[in-house]
Amino acid sequence: MNKVFVTAIVKDVPAEEYGHYLPPMKARRMGKLQKRALVTALKAMEISGVGEPDAILNGTAMGCMENTVQMLSGLASEGEEVNMPTCFMQSTHNTVASMIAIYTKNHGYNTTYSHRTISFELALQDALLRLRTGRLRTALVCANDELTALQLQNPDFFGQLEVCDRSESWMLSVEPGKTPLYELENVQIIHKKGVEDRAVIQLKPL
Repeated sequence: MNKVFVTAIVKDVPAEEYGHYLPPMKARRMGKLQKRALVTALKAMEISGVGEPDAILNGTAMGCMENTVQMLSGLASEGEEVNMPTCFMQSTHNTVASMIAIYTKNHGYNTTYSHRTISFELALQDALLRLRTGRLRTALVCANDELTALQLQNPDFFGQLEVCDRSESWMLSVEPGKTPLYELENVQIIHKKGVEDRAVIQLKPL
């Protein structure tokens, strides 16, 4: 059974750093969350020295809400005939993981978890199990969500789901590398009937 190490953690890269990772011509075709997610992933890959991870996993509670709101607003006000196809393509929950794979020309395992506030932890658990059993050597695990004006103006619209602006990328590896941050010991998902699922990440500092 392989040990699994966290070799990079990158959170919410400042906008002034985007140009280092993403050409302006490409950036302007992307939504807010897509840019944040891609830059955060690329920086984690750079720090860890892993240019092509064996897998890309993303956890998102709501996906690209900016595009989803645009698509649904267009459907409601103008009907299906004039709705922009780009908004639909970028409204799906697997948009971000797919975009990272396409941009980096990665053809490995690629998946997205969407289970409310523990979406990232489920993606992390999947990667941990695959790395431990030798099915992967490296994995990029991301968490990406965004707030829109609709959510801020209608806080009860999405029930009790607490979503925040967040882009975070972890690089996991069975090799510790030069400067490992943690050993990922376990990701425990706790499910009790009638209570919101929660998760516990167990990290061992190195």
